[in-house]
Amino acid sequence: MQAAIIKDIQLLTNPILDYFFIGITMMGSSFFYFLALPLFYWCIDKRFGLKLGLVLLSSIYVNTVIKNVTMVQRPIGYPGIRSIFTQSAGGYSFPSGHAQGTTTFWGTMMFKYNKKITKILGVTAIILVSLSRLYLGVHWPVDIVGGILIALLVVIVAELVDSIIIESKYDTKLVYKIILSLIVPLGLIILFPYNENFEYMALASGTTIGYFIDDHYFKFTVNNTIKGQIAKLIIGLSIFAVILIVLKYLMPYTDIFNGLRYFVGGLWISIGAPFLFNKLKLNKKLL
Repeated sequence: MQAAIIKDIQLLTNPILDYFFIGITMMGSSFFYFLALPLFYWCIDKRFGLKLGLVLLSSIYVNTVIKNVTMVQRPIGYPGIRSIFTQSAGGYSFPSGHAQGTTTFWGTMMFKYNKKITKILGVTAIILVSLSRLYLGVHWPVDIVGGILIALLVVIVAELVDSIIIESKYDTKLVYKIILSLIVPLGLIILFPYNENFEYMALASGTTIGYFIDDHYFKFTVNNTIKGQIAKLIIGLSIFAVILIVLKYLMPYTDIFNGLRYFVGGLWISIGAPFLFNKLKLNKKLL
């Protein structure tokens, strides 16, 4: 039945729709949504930028674990199913990372911005990205449903945890916050030491530690003109890319060193870049 659903969707196949759904599926990649972390952190809402990044990283962690546990094969090569743009389909099939990532991102956005336009954009994005994975023949329908449901669970849990943190009156010392930011991601890596988990949990650790240090000592703000915000994104993202590339060539290509690269990248996002922006007068610092 699942194969029949994909084949029915692919009855609409034509070159224009091929390019359209390839574009849509690229917008549902984790790379695209990770651009939201520095965008919000540097330019819109620092705390929400951290939260959005951590929720996305948590969702990817869960997705990676489930894929490697279930080991469901993709429909690529299945008789009668046309699979294109297969470079977007690494690893196992269930659950769909694109559907899960898109739902995680827009679900978190809808909680934050409870507006009609956000809901319309979110639901539209989830539907289109999910449909693109079936049209391209790289996922089964159950992968899509599973990805969406898992994402909704991740978002709900994240909102509950966030509300508990906001309502908590206990002021944890900086040193304990840093220790937790190291221990929790490290524990998750040890629990399921898959390649991607080294990178994404290290990124979460570095970003969180930098956020706590900034919040304690510097309290950088995000306010600036549109021109200044664009400058921050260009400078910040360019240096972030350089850091990852340079460290990749300087360090052995192993899981541990890949994790270290992303840890440094996380520190850059949360404290290195804001510090540079302040020196360049691209950030207005609180007195």
